[in-house]
Amino acid sequence: MILKSKLSADPSALILGIISLVIILFGCCCGFLAIASLILSIIGLISSNTSLKEYYSNPEVYSHQSRQNVFAAKIICIIGTIISGIVIIVFAALFLFYQISLSDVFKEKIKEINNKKITKDSLIFNDSVIKYDVNDTIYRDSIYLDTILKNK
Repeated sequence: MILKSKLSADPSALILGIISLVIILFGCCCGFLAIASLILSIIGLISSNTSLKEYYSNPEVYSHQSRQNVFAAKIICIIGTIISGIVIIVFAALFLFYQISLSDVFKEKIKEINNKKITKDSLIFNDSVIKYDVNDTIYRDSIYLDTILKNK
């Protein structure tokens, strides 16, 4: 009996595909996890494709079971990529829709504030806090050049 070797991505591509599916199925409420799942499934897909190319270039060196494992990993990674992509698109659409609707609410509030008439009762005025001095000027503490020249 001749022992044939495993493909390079036999365990790793399958593990990456399963992890990406678990992340996307149990953590789909978070958009950031969908990005991580997409990255993992793309890495697994690339490694499974390269391993399958290795197998097809020299099939007598590698075992048939290893090829089946890598092919299953490729299918799992494709499914993970598709689901992650759909979740990312849905989250992006919801975020865009939410931002547009939120900006419309802010625009309406700003229009409402700008169109509101200011009356004496709508202003808050506290005499004890704000005291005006009629002699206050910007140059009160400054020394004028004329006063310096007169004193010499």
